[in-house]
Order: sequence, then C-alpha cells, then structure tokens
Amino acid sequence: IFDVHDLSSDMFAMRWQGKPGAKIAERLLRRIERAATSLADAVVTVHEPYKRELAARGVPSEKLTVVMNTLDETLLPERAVPSDEQTFRIVYHGTVTPLYGVPLLVEACALIADDLPDFRLEIYGEGDSLEAVRSRAIELGIGDRVLFSDGYLPHREALRAVSGANAGVVPNLPTPMNRFALSSKLFEYIALEIPVVCSELPTIKEHFADNELVYFTPGDARSLADALLETALQPEARASRVRRALMRYESYRWSVHAERYERLLASTRAA
Repeated sequence: IFDVHDLSSDMFAMRWQGKPGAKIAERLLRRIERAATSLADAVVTVHEPYKRELAARGVPSEKLTVVMNTLDETLLPERAVPSDEQTFRIVYHGTVTPLYGVPLLVEACALIADDLPDFRLEIYGEGDSLEAVRSRAIELGIGDRVLFSDGYLPHREALRAVSGANAGVVPNLPTPMNRFALSSKLFEYIALEIPVVCSELPTIKEHFADNELVYFTPGDARSLADALLETALQPEARASRVRRALMRYESYRWSVHAERYERLLASTRAA
C-alpha cells in the first residue's frame, strides 16, 4: 500500500520553484511517484481532489482509495463555552509562515480594529515568520491585542487554548500546494464548535458549503477583515454555521474512514 498524503512534486515546487535544477528534480520526483504507485497493490490518499489528480497522472482508479487525514478526537479537550467577557476571540494554531497566511491574518485584524474594538487575536505555534508577524502587529498598532504562545505548544495544549474561541481562521494563501489543502485545524475548529473563517480554496470548498463556513478571497486582507466582521456581528448566523458544519463533519470523522481503511487492508491480505 502506497500512501500519498501530499504530492511530492508540489511540495518540492513550493520551496524550490525557479531555483537552478528545480525543473529536473521535479520531473524526477514525478517519475519516482509514478514508479511507486505502479508497484503498489493499492494507493491511499486523503481526499477526492487528490484521487482525481493521481488518476490524471496515470494511477488506475481501481487502485485508489480515499482515507481522509481527519481528526484524532481523543486529543480534543472538553468543549469550552465562550466566556461572558466582551472580547471577541480570533484564533489560529499551527505553523506561523507566509504560506499559511498568518501575516495576512494580522493585516486583516488591523483593518477591523476600529469597527471591532473588543477583538483579540491569539496565535499558537512557531515558524519562520513568528518574529516578523509580531513586529508587524506592533507596526499596525495592534500589538497589545495579539497574543502569541511564544513557541511550540503540544497539540493537546494548543487545542485546549483555542477552545471556546469566537472564530477560528484558516488563512491559507492561493499557492499551487494549497489548492489541495484540507487543513486538520479546520476539522478541529468544527469539532470544537468554533465558527470558521476560511480561504475560499477549491479543495476546502468541495468539502464545506457557504452556509457552513464564512469564506473570504484567498490572499485578500480586506476580504478576510469583512469575513471576520460578518462573523462577529451576526451571532445567529454564526451559530447556524457551526451546527451545519458539525453535521457535514459526521461523514469525515475518523471512525468512518478507519472502517474504510480496515476493509482495504483486509482485501489486500485476501488477495
């Protein structure tokens, strides 16, 4: 069984596109991927868009099975009820890097500062943009309203920290790699009943509808700011989206996909 969580050529291009020899290396990675999938009895990948892409690259469809990289619910804390304080908590947890749009999130929060004076942005994680993001928040005059975890938090602690937030943001930028992104933090926010504000990227849009998340134009700070304001100022719509997203999530739960994976293992053993 060959497991494709991400396309290796896309991962390589994300970091090295345009560098000397990058095209040759990318072609080599595609050949290795093609050889590995041709030798495998079965190929597992994490969602339907990847399945279609692999089929387009020559993997026979009968070899392909989707087993989603969904949420380990044993990590979830008991769901916190949003506190009575007036602060509107906006959270992000994960790697702090431009690719995942954390600088964009800070820019958007600066745009809502006058319209939503009681917000707080909480960023839990570390990465190559952490200091730049911290400095930018200060430059924009919102340094006192952005809380940082000051480095890595164990997964369980990060989930406990974001629990009870008023908005969880998935601000991924519109890069070739992110067109296939289906972030695990998205599932975590939904399972914790945190309203989600999310980049309108194709793979995410294929899995969740407009009445389940608040989407914004990827890479557009003004659009993200508007989405945050909409989430803050429309509590009834916010609660409705949380309920609908939870209903959608039922078909993505690990229990569903574990059964599918067990059936695949049993069939390959039988063969």
